[in-house]
Formats: sequence, structure tokens, C-alpha cells
Amino acid sequence: MKKPSKFTLSFICVLSLQILWVPIIRGQNYYKPFINTNKQWNVMNTSYAYGGSPATRNTMILHISASDTLINDTLYQKVVNIGHSETLFTKDIGFIREDMNERKVFFREETQVFYPPQDKRLYDFSLETGDTTEVFGLHHCTSYSNTYTVVSTGTIQLLNGAERKTWHLEPVGDNVQEADLWIEGIGSIYGMLFPACSQLATISFSLKLLCYYENDIELYRSDEDSCFIDWTSGLESHAQHSIKLFPNPATGQVQIELPDNIMLEPVKIELHSPIGRLLYNAKPTSHFHKIDVAHFPAGLYLVRLWDGERWRVQKLVKY
Repeated sequence: MKKPSKFTLSFICVLSLQILWVPIIRGQNYYKPFINTNKQWNVMNTSYAYGGSPATRNTMILHISASDTLINDTLYQKVVNIGHSETLFTKDIGFIREDMNERKVFFREETQVFYPPQDKRLYDFSLETGDTTEVFGLHHCTSYSNTYTVVSTGTIQLLNGAERKTWHLEPVGDNVQEADLWIEGIGSIYGMLFPACSQLATISFSLKLLCYYENDIELYRSDEDSCFIDWTSGLESHAQHSIKLFPNPATGQVQIELPDNIMLEPVKIELHSPIGRLLYNAKPTSHFHKIDVAHFPAGLYLVRLWDGERWRVQKLVKY
């Protein structure tokens, strides 16, 4: 009997590998990781006045840092907010880690607000229809249920045409949160860190994922008409405390006018790219400061002002 040639054996091996590989892809066993430093989540938080009407709407811009942080022998990456920040949404929000094998994501806060920081499950992307789980986001509920059941799974088409798996979840028990939708690799439609009952929802706040980016490319947008919203119902008060940029849009130099009520000593000014890359920083010596943007590509930029208590953010358009 004639022995098979080396070429024939090689062909059989390659064909066997292909046969084994195809079901893995078709079975959707490929996992899209959640943690990646090239991602950006723009999350709007709305606070409501007495009577239920919106009072302010601001945008957090969330990134995951490349550096590792060791806490209690567990390795995390930091979640950073370069957008609107305040007591409840600080610049350094917390720490995140991912178990790739289990397809689970875990989070712990930076500081204590409602409870001591601790490692808790943020997402479980291994769930299937009928499964029940507990998940805990930033400022999660302490007096309401954080349990959810997956009522269905499906797919969604992103802006680039790619498809991602989705999970439709319904709350179980006494829960102030509504039904949620998770998107593979993106997370909750309420925002990266808000996949569960949020304590903020009990104190006149609501949260919403406006837009999501990978490698500077917008892949998801909500039904809002902008990826960055900074709005208040008190227009006169808003004008008094906001940063003024002119000209805006700009082609060359931009002048930044600081509010008169700001003390200069703690002030810092930063310019960031749309995905959060720091392009410029300075400490102004007067209430008027100039930045030359002529050498930057056309697009949307963020000017951030630290006033000693919080970050103020303003959009700048470069032509």
C-alpha cells in the first residue's frame, strides 16, 4: 500500500483544524473583551428639580487606564472620568478587572460614598436566556434588589455594520431600575458603570449611555442628537459659571475667558482629544488665556477647567 505523501498529511491536518475551528466561530464562542484602553463611554447624568423637571444634564467621559493597580493582591485597571465631575462622579472613579475565562467583569469604587469600596460583579457576559444574576454598578442600591433575569438574547448592529450580542434583562424584586439592555463589549445602555439598580435613581438622578467609541471611531449612539451634553435649566446661572471660548469654531488661537468668581491659584486648564488624550495643559495667570490649536486636526475637542473644587468642561470645534 502506498504511503501518503508529506503534502497529503499536511493538507489533512490543515483541513482538520479548519473543521474544528468553524463550529467555534459559528457557535459564537468568541468573546469580545470589555476592558480595553482604546475605548470611550460618554454617559449623560440628568438631575431633576422638585416636580420632576430636568435641572441639569452633564456628560461623563469614561476611559480605562493602561496602568495596573494592585489592591489586596488583586490586579485592576483604573476607570478615569475626563468629562463632567463632581462629588458623585469624580475624576478617578474606581477600579475594574475582567475574568476572560468566566466572561465576567468586576468593579470597586475609588472612595466611599454610600458604602465601603469592595470588589463586586459588574457584568456577567456568560449569561443566557432564563439565567438570573446579581450585578453591582457605581453607587449601586443598598436598600433595593440588584437581581436581574435575562429574558432574551439577540444582536445589535453597530454604526460600522458589525454585530454584537445583546442581553435583555428585567429586574427581580423591589427595584427602582427599569429593564436594561447590555451590549457585548460595551455594557449597559445606562452607561459603562451603571448596569444595575443605582442609588442615584432614588435621589432624582438618571443615567444614559450617549455614545461609545473604539480607536476614535463612534460605534454606538443613543437617540440623543449629541455625544456631549452640558445643559442647565438656569441659563443665567449657567452663563455665570461656564467657560467662554472664542472664536468657537476656531482655526488658530482660541481665547478662554474664565468666570469672574474663580480664584486663579488652583486653576488648571487642559485640552483633550475626543478620546481623552491630553494635548495641552497650563496654569493661567489671568482670567484670559490663549491656546494655539492651528496644528491640531479638524474635529471636536474638550477644554477642561479645574477651579479647585470640580472640573468644568466645554466643547471646542476645530476647523
